[in-house]
Amino acid sequence: MRALIIDDEKDARFLLRNSLEKKLADKVQILGEADDVESGYSAIQRLKPELVFLDVQMRTGTGFDLLQKFETIDFEIIFVTAYNEFAIQAFKFSAFDYLLKPIKSSELVLTVEKLAGKIESSKSDLDRKVKILVENYGAGGEVQKLIVTNIEGFKVLDIGNILRLEGDGNYSHIILKDGKRVTTSKSLGEYELLLINHGFCRIHQSTIVSLRYVVAFKKVDDGYVEMVDGTELKVSRSRKADFVAKFS
Repeated sequence: MRALIIDDEKDARFLLRNSLEKKLADKVQILGEADDVESGYSAIQRLKPELVFLDVQMRTGTGFDLLQKFETIDFEIIFVTAYNEFAIQAFKFSAFDYLLKPIKSSELVLTVEKLAGKIESSKSDLDRKVKILVENYGAGGEVQKLIVTNIEGFKVLDIGNILRLEGDGNYSHIILKDGKRVTTSKSLGEYELLLINHGFCRIHQSTIVSLRYVVAFKKVDDGYVEMVDGTELKVSRSRKADFVAKFS
């Protein structure tokens, strides 16, 4: 892949270039570097990279400011950032790859190899994903949308429309307010980590519910949750206290 590094820190650019040349010379050809939004924009137009390593926070703006300059995005992106809670959250919900500074060589190799091995998104898919990412990042911690990947590509879901999630081995079924089901290859455990601080609670090994759509809790056996659509879902003994605490 023909790659460009955009980062306002000279040392960070050097370390990333050095790691790429040592560990991934057979997969990544470095076309050049840029150190701010404007020079990065010019470099992308001039060099036509297939992959951009993009810093989030730079002196003259953010990586998101740079992306919004393009009508169409026809290159893959791996974001590079110091710890930034809102940015990391936005990356995860928007299905974008990212690396935390200081970058570990092992994580760099895994991220690049994963990107190289997946089916390339169409230009329209990349454009849409970037719009969702910018929207989620701009929400200031309260993300609005979730990108769900599946064998056909991906779907964009409004988090407010998710009623519950059901686990099925390494797959998850997402049930929406209108009764539609979306199946994804992510496990329920992965979604628990992603959604736990956004109004969701895991009530059973196989079930996560949106707390906004819980209408009743019934103390039968270990307990049952009644959802707004009339569905009754069992609460496991080990998760009962945590669930009840959400309403105290």
